[in-house]
Amino acid sequence: MEYRQLGKSGLRVSKLCIGTMVGFTFQNYEEAKKIIEVGIDNGINFIDTADCYGESEEVVGKILKETGKREKVVLATKFGWYMGDGPNDYGASIKHIIDACETSLKRLNTDYIDLYIVHVVDPNTPMEETLYALNKLVKDGKVRYIGTSKHPTYLILEGIFISEKYGWARFVSEQPPYNILDRSIENELIPMAIRYGIGITPFFPLGAGLLSGKYRKEGEIKEGRIAKKIMKIKEDEKIEKSLDVIEKLIPLAENKGITLAEFSLAWLMHMKGITSVIHGARKLEYLLSGLKACNVKITEEELKQVDEIVPPGTYVYPYYEESIWRPSRMFYSSSARRIEGTGAFIPDHKTGSDKKSGYPADRFK
Repeated sequence: MEYRQLGKSGLRVSKLCIGTMVGFTFQNYEEAKKIIEVGIDNGINFIDTADCYGESEEVVGKILKETGKREKVVLATKFGWYMGDGPNDYGASIKHIIDACETSLKRLNTDYIDLYIVHVVDPNTPMEETLYALNKLVKDGKVRYIGTSKHPTYLILEGIFISEKYGWARFVSEQPPYNILDRSIENELIPMAIRYGIGITPFFPLGAGLLSGKYRKEGEIKEGRIAKKIMKIKEDEKIEKSLDVIEKLIPLAENKGITLAEFSLAWLMHMKGITSVIHGARKLEYLLSGLKACNVKITEEELKQVDEIVPPGTYVYPYYEESIWRPSRMFYSSSARRIEGTGAFIPDHKTGSDKKSGYPADRFK
């Protein structure tokens, strides 16, 4: 297993990270336990979860406690999403951050969090307040490193500059959507991350399953996270274009004797600025496939072939647009001040801002 520095920090993480958003439930406990045990035994030392991932934190905490492997991993969790109906049950205020951290520590059954991540942008809370709270947690020994998820480049830079001004803990990582179908982050985020020492740990490496190889132009898919959705919206132009690209990518994988999923994961690991790829493995077989990808060498010629299919900086399916820029426009294109909804900037469905940003009218019904 290869280990890489996380941004400018001295922290070293495996180039494959176990994502626990899906499948880490008590109902699926034994499988989840196998995934973590096999992952650690094969050199993975990075696990990602979040307070809003249902039972995930509790399941991960219980597994690490039972196996005695807490000290062998870099444990990352996130805060900021809705955890209740109260006005301070979400966001990045001092109150919510401190409360969320204490609750996550209990669920994870640990004394500290290795990497604490701002899950979504809270446009109402000043960055100074957010970083003050995070720096306090670092000083108190409850958190060791801090990062962001789904944050626009300018906000990450704002955070870095504020931390430098006050001598506070600084962001060392960003977690964006990134895969062969959407290379948008190559235009701005990756160059910034390399220049300022931010480790990129992408999610959706398989495009929420599109790059798994299960979805083809022809044929019915009965199993998978997005199987029903794909079959219902094949007429969608984005899906159609994505399936066209997949048909061109599959021969590249077959020529190497690997699956499209393994090729896609290996491709990400070869891209500049990428520290660790978050692989959501709800089954052990998916983890084993990810581990196989860690040993795949993508040649310069193969990288060029991918560039010809999906040119650098372009996208076929707009994962980054939907997760970051569209929610960002939603907030700043209106007088919205109440946080509620989905995406990086949690949108507001009370002021009509959804209509001003391109969301369908029934998005929030």
